[in-house]
Amino acid sequence: MVRFAFLLLLVCVSGYINAQEVKIEKSKELIVIGGKSFYLHTVQPKQTLFSICKAYGVAVDEVKALNGKKDNALSVGEVLQIPHVEPFKRVDDKYYYHKMRPKETLYSLSKKFGIKLKRILKENPEYDVSRPIAEGAVVRLPLRQIDRGVLEAELRWLDRQEQEAARQKQEEEKHVALYPPARDSLEGMMQQVVGDTTYVIPERNYERRHVKVALLLPLSVKDNKLPFTPEEIPVDTTGVNIRNERWRLSDKSTQFLQFYEGFLMAADSLKRQGYTIDIHVYDTERDANATQAVIGELNGLSPDLIVGPVYANTYKLVAEQLQNRVIPMIYPLSARSGELSRFPNFVQMNISTPSLVEEMADWVAANAHGAHLIHIIPDGNARAGEVNRLPALVRARMQGEIGEPMLDYQWHLRMHVDSVRRMLRPDVENIILFPTVNEAAASRVLPVLSALSDHYRITVIGFPEWLKFTSIDEEMFYKLNVKVMMNSYVDYQNEDAQAFSAKHREYFHSEPNNIANRAFDMAMYFIPLVERERTNTLNTLRNREDDGMFTRFRFRPISDFGGLENRGLYLIHYSSKYNIVVTPLRGK
Repeated sequence: MVRFAFLLLLVCVSGYINAQEVKIEKSKELIVIGGKSFYLHTVQPKQTLFSICKAYGVAVDEVKALNGKKDNALSVGEVLQIPHVEPFKRVDDKYYYHKMRPKETLYSLSKKFGIKLKRILKENPEYDVSRPIAEGAVVRLPLRQIDRGVLEAELRWLDRQEQEAARQKQEEEKHVALYPPARDSLEGMMQQVVGDTTYVIPERNYERRHVKVALLLPLSVKDNKLPFTPEEIPVDTTGVNIRNERWRLSDKSTQFLQFYEGFLMAADSLKRQGYTIDIHVYDTERDANATQAVIGELNGLSPDLIVGPVYANTYKLVAEQLQNRVIPMIYPLSARSGELSRFPNFVQMNISTPSLVEEMADWVAANAHGAHLIHIIPDGNARAGEVNRLPALVRARMQGEIGEPMLDYQWHLRMHVDSVRRMLRPDVENIILFPTVNEAAASRVLPVLSALSDHYRITVIGFPEWLKFTSIDEEMFYKLNVKVMMNSYVDYQNEDAQAFSAKHREYFHSEPNNIANRAFDMAMYFIPLVERERTNTLNTLRNREDDGMFTRFRFRPISDFGGLENRGLYLIHYSSKYNIVVTPLRGK
């Protein structure tokens, strides 16, 4: 079993139960906890968990997890928290609510409905252009911005799809009634009745593999005053809205709870593989005193794996006292190691900018044979930063290569298409190095290059920061064959990624963000590795190259005497065929 030292939603799998239909009167008592609405249902005689959940239209597993129940047993008078599920509306007086379909993007929605991408992002702040949106996720589109004819056609198509789905469901139900499916899992099902015979199904016996994990996150629990009893919850006259903002989760806690959610999902998956995982969660509060108190507990715990702290100052405190141990200490989110890299058990998950530039230079030098290389020098202060080393590194790696030298081209504010045309060649691929992470600079250069893409073969080498630019039309990336390298990427065309998003919505009623995705991969990668290698984990990491669901792993020493850095990268190619090609890059 998985034991958690921090109170949050626990993930569990329930079995099935046969229950006699009982008429359930839904409660009208509604409360709000953490921004989510719940009914308070008082259990009446003869009511079962199955019948209650059916009446409210929610999953049994969800209610059991929410109420901390390990089985389906209920007591008369027991009060259950039931998630409040709003019926889905396609249209209200303000929005059309669009459910994302396979291969749809925010950009394609903007073109289809004639709404500017900036406006869609404004109405949907939970999404961004740096990653695709999961299938089934809901995007709000303002009605005033949509042509009535386009919307009516869309609604007619959806009606036809629903009718066809209903017809297929009826056919499937008829088939299942005649031919009951075999169960793919016996977990949670202790008995099965077949005719007049009851078969006892034993639980599967796994080889128990035990790992202790210390998770050090700045959760800032003291800054959140969460109610734990109905009497403590302030509500308005409708019983819906919290009157006092003090009861809401603070922003500085939210992102780290998302990290924790991703980690929990991995722990749940590993539990099903037979692992026994003790997760001990410590709140470092981004405070030296709080972190110092944690160190004493870590000495007594003797964990197999430490994830965190997140910030450099608190990480250093822990690392200084644990550096002589062989416990891997994961630096989970930052790409800046600084002096932390001197610790032998330091493991940085994100590639630093200097290392990224080196990897980019290696790739360009290996793939630029026969191409025309152009270095566009950004104007103004957009030239600052480590990314400016890229052209020099490419030249150094291609020294002695036969071919034309790289062309340096200084950009200025009055550049136009004809002046740019003169630096391009029509007979070969033009690979353009544009070393900047400045959005203003990119918004001046890329549109000019895009205007020439129909007549010249252009490939632009970009940076991960570009995927967060909101002032640049995504279509330009496709027209310019933009190629970007990064540690982590979510491909929602992948069935596993889609299943992960669906499971996250089921467990936590929200879309997983990039932090949750990466936390899941960290746990899925490191826990089995630590269990298998134990004291040899750090040595093993130096010789491995693996792919997680969202993250590529390839750890290399930062220096001759220090820790490790993840140089595993994906090549993200915005193809001129208007699709995104994701390729794992094999390292040296």
